[in-house]
Amino acid sequence: MSVEVDGFNASPLFKELNDGLADKAKAQEAVKAVNAIIVITLKNKEGKEQSWVLDLKKDGTLAKVDGAAPKGDVQLILKDVDFVKLANNKVNGQKLFMNGKLKVKGNMMKATAIEAVFKKLDPRPKL
Repeated sequence: MSVEVDGFNASPLFKELNDGLADKAKAQEAVKAVNAIIVITLKNKEGKEQSWVLDLKKDGTLAKVDGAAPKGDVQLILKDVDFVKLANNKVNGQKLFMNGKLKVKGNMMKATAIEAVFKKLDPRPKL
């Protein structure tokens, strides 16, 4: 199942994340590190909202959500462009949160663990 959505700059990043989770050893490592279900809800420049569920509690999977966002242990709500900056290490989550650009619902401690997982699953070369 595709995790990409037209009109969202973050779609390729979700594809990379999904590809990284295809490695079951990495997926289990992520599950062990986070142990939470994360719902990521993004809003694009046209105002359309889209959610993805990152299951790092059971099996280490990522799925696109059609319809209303389900309840998870943590929900991250932000603009598409801000998520891309966050994923590319152009800005950190604390700065986005403090500036009101990132809303976190649920377990704040689980939200902080996610950044390390994203870095570990990132297939791009480290310079």
